[in-house]
Amino acid sequence: MPRLALVGVPLLLALAAPLGAQEPTAPGNTAAAVSDSAEIALGAMLARQFDRDRGLVNPTEQNRRMQAYLQGIADSLAPYTRRKLPWTIHYDSHPGFRSGFALPGGHIVIGAGILALMNTEDQAAAVIAHEIIHIDGGQVQGRIADILAKEHRSLTDSTQWRWGEFGRSYGAARENWCDYDGAKLVVRAHYSPHAYESILKTFVALGTVWTPDKPAPKAITDRITQIRDEIAREHWEKLTKTRPIALPYSND
Repeated sequence: MPRLALVGVPLLLALAAPLGAQEPTAPGNTAAAVSDSAEIALGAMLARQFDRDRGLVNPTEQNRRMQAYLQGIADSLAPYTRRKLPWTIHYDSHPGFRSGFALPGGHIVIGAGILALMNTEDQAAAVIAHEIIHIDGGQVQGRIADILAKEHRSLTDSTQWRWGEFGRSYGAARENWCDYDGAKLVVRAHYSPHAYESILKTFVALGTVWTPDKPAPKAITDRITQIRDEIAREHWEKLTKTRPIALPYSND
């Protein structure tokens, strides 16, 4: 299953190469660029497809409040993105969906399962920022162009595209970069970059419960090392103040 699988690993746990103290460079996208307007149109089409397939077309009042809260976080990050896209959050309330992924044109899906692991709004911002960078850095655009080059699809034919194609990992270097550049984005929006480490450590702690006989995956510990190195490099050590997560709960 792709990275967004309901019982799969969280988005921040995709395989990662160790970076140590070396500052990473942005991975290149070899495919020709797709225009913003074409990407936005395709993204809107895929977002409607996702909402329909996941039963989100007529959300409950509770789910609307959850989505609005997450949208507010995305809106706080949006002024600091390179691309000025209509950044839009889609909230999937399945508790087993412990992940998130990016669709073309600024659409970002966040699952309820990963929110259940958070205790600060900064952690939610870190997850959303990670997905924004997939789009902002051209990785999603590059995937579209690669598919077009290999399969000669029509950008306007909805029957030729599936939202699940954008849930797969982008590979170690690109996933690492989304953490690295995502941390810069959250700092610009006045969130704490330490949120990346805290949520990764939550995954480590859960791993000791779920698989007590196995050591923490190196993919996770490498990412913890990466964010610690970035914090030291950027002199962010004092940016520890966080905001409590304020997920809306039903009054029913």
